[in-house]
Amino acid sequence: MAGENGLLPTWEADTLIIGTFNPCNDWVINNQANYFYGRSQYFWKAIPQFACYDEIDNLDVVAQFDFLKKNRIALTDLLISINDVDVENEDHRNWIGSYLDNELNNFPDITWNTSNIIEYIIRNKIKAVYFTRLGNNAPFGEQITIIENYCNVNGLINFRLHTPTGLGLGAGAPRRNKLIHRWYEQGGNQFPFLCPDFDINDPEFVWHL
Repeated sequence: MAGENGLLPTWEADTLIIGTFNPCNDWVINNQANYFYGRSQYFWKAIPQFACYDEIDNLDVVAQFDFLKKNRIALTDLLISINDVDVENEDHRNWIGSYLDNELNNFPDITWNTSNIIEYIIRNKIKAVYFTRLGNNAPFGEQITIIENYCNVNGLINFRLHTPTGLGLGAGAPRRNKLIHRWYEQGGNQFPFLCPDFDINDPEFVWHL
């Protein structure tokens, strides 16, 4: 659907959640993501819980759009395109196929979504901005800081959330529940779409070491 599979959605939103990048299938044949966080193990398992919804399948884009629209949530990425890349270059394929953010430092010519994101925040009167990346390393740290600075100057809620891949969460199971607790502590308790009945101490969200 035009506008919905692009980097910025067309529906009205109060919350903007910003990721980093996702390579297209020309580069990574086994990339089955149809929409944002389609590869993420936990995003679509965790984020609906805050709105008192059930988990959503990673590949069910129809259910994802329905959830996002009803809860006025927008998703986007920081990176639009890498312009000095060659699909025939094995190193390039390996760097992109690794999904590692730091490997993108090998490409100096990147088109960023940063100015579009700020314009989107202004145009849609976004109330809260969340980044699904904690670190401040290149190449994404500078772009995140630009958006954070804009939010801070204009009094907008903004937080960095633990990666929805669950990487670096440490011990604990089930992982979804530990991530929910981590997000809640990192600013999820201020999600504009937080359900009035959400209770972080609900037995449904218990996790064990």
